[in-house]
Amino acid sequence: PGENPYTTVAVNWRTDTSVSEGFCEYMPAPEGRVISENVKSFRAATTTKEYNFVDKDGSVEPTIQSNHHSYVIDGLESGQRYIYRVGAGENWSEWFEFIVPTAGEKISFIYFGDPQVDLKSQFSRIIRSAYRHHPDCAFMVYAGDLINRPGRDIEWDEWFYAGSHILATVPQMMTPGNHDYKDAVLDPHWNAQFTLPANGAKGVEGSCYYVDYQNLRFISIDTGADYELRKEDGLKLEAQKQWLTSILESNTKKWVILTTHLPFYSPKQNRDNEHIRKHFQPILEKYNVDLVLTGHDHSYARGRASDNPQEKHPIMYVVSVSGPKLSDVGDKEWMEFSGEHKQLYQIITIDSNKLNYESYAGNGSLFDRFSIKKSSIGKNKFR
Repeated sequence: PGENPYTTVAVNWRTDTSVSEGFCEYMPAPEGRVISENVKSFRAATTTKEYNFVDKDGSVEPTIQSNHHSYVIDGLESGQRYIYRVGAGENWSEWFEFIVPTAGEKISFIYFGDPQVDLKSQFSRIIRSAYRHHPDCAFMVYAGDLINRPGRDIEWDEWFYAGSHILATVPQMMTPGNHDYKDAVLDPHWNAQFTLPANGAKGVEGSCYYVDYQNLRFISIDTGADYELRKEDGLKLEAQKQWLTSILESNTKKWVILTTHLPFYSPKQNRDNEHIRKHFQPILEKYNVDLVLTGHDHSYARGRASDNPQEKHPIMYVVSVSGPKLSDVGDKEWMEFSGEHKQLYQIITIDSNKLNYESYAGNGSLFDRFSIKKSSIGKNKFR
């Protein structure tokens, strides 16, 4: 989405380098055929990228050159349906349709843990099942590790193939994981192919940001390069902490949800992320964040937890996975509910003072659910 999802939407596409310019055309969705006189056409920003992938074993894949085109459609009307297409000259995509959200009390979105591997063959059925189940979602969220080997072009091809037309019609938001980084450098594909809100902390553009939907403030912080965070001076740690404090302090929305890759609490038996909790949990608790959505551990768990024994209203933390790379769950005290060896997607719906959360397995069966009801003084009751 754009920074204001009620008036803007960002469109990105990619071509061969022989296509030196790109255009985005759009109009309100007509009842019948598209009439060219009603279409608005705008030149996109175009950048050329070269991708050179060298695997851990030293094997080298062919160099890939491509042009990335991006355009932010603005001046949209809330609740309106629009169609758009991209291309140039005689070569155009099909017309895609999207709906600008309405500024009411109700909103829902889909959350995925790590897709990561076998994207074309196995993650594809998860994202398609989620969309089939909930085609009216306002947006989709990915908690990192969209691919497995950062910088590998063919894996991004598979990710886009898996989502196909869904990615072209539903706004997408993502936070990077450790597999989206190489040597503390974000995959060069990331900012070339995703136009995410530019309102985050300095130095982590495209991975640290927030979007306001109705009565929800949705936030992404970047914990993708784990070993950088463990140094406690990497990934612009202090900048992200100051930024997070600022946007939570100024928040006027009823609900706050945060996504990041590394779990605050891990379901794996011999894994813990105390450094994440040390730096970010006091901020989240001070400003009453409602829900934290994460990935990384290739299993499922959720629970209300805090490192502060005086905290009376701990945050609900969730870990999930959508791809077929699956791991065992350990015996962890923080977990209220857990599961393993399941590919999952989650549907989260907020309606005024109530949040409903549902997790579904790849075959569409309900796996987990809970709800939160917010009181008039902002206290949460779980059931």
